[in-house]
Amino acid sequence: MARSLPIWPFVLIWAYISHLRNPITFYLDHVPGIAAAASPFTPQAEVMLYLLGNVYLLLAALAVICCWTRHRSIMQYYLLVVAFADLGHIYATCRVFGWEKFVEFAQWNDMAWGSIGGSAFLHVNRLATLLGLFGRLK
Repeated sequence: MARSLPIWPFVLIWAYISHLRNPITFYLDHVPGIAAAASPFTPQAEVMLYLLGNVYLLLAALAVICCWTRHRSIMQYYLLVVAFADLGHIYATCRVFGWEKFVEFAQWNDMAWGSIGGSAFLHVNRLATLLGLFGRLK
């Protein structure tokens, strides 16, 4: 039986492409409601953005490798590690947004929904996969 490729490598590749298409917009959209004038796009920010994009691409490659391995334990450890990383991603966003802005879902832009909502969705699905809710890992 052929294995299907999970969705998260494609999500990471899209994040990589998104930051290359328009780096300033990608940068500014991470915190909705902040005017561009209040958030200068410095050379340091640009370097960090490209480094982040590189991490997205690295994670996409690791997702493919770890999810196509013949070793069940590698896949389980990978899912556990990225599930914890999802929580770290959500926490970092919450910390910057502040609790009031974090829980005002109606004020979120596409980037916030993709970042927070996407991480929460992937977190739940990764844990469900680990728990065998979609069938046994082979």
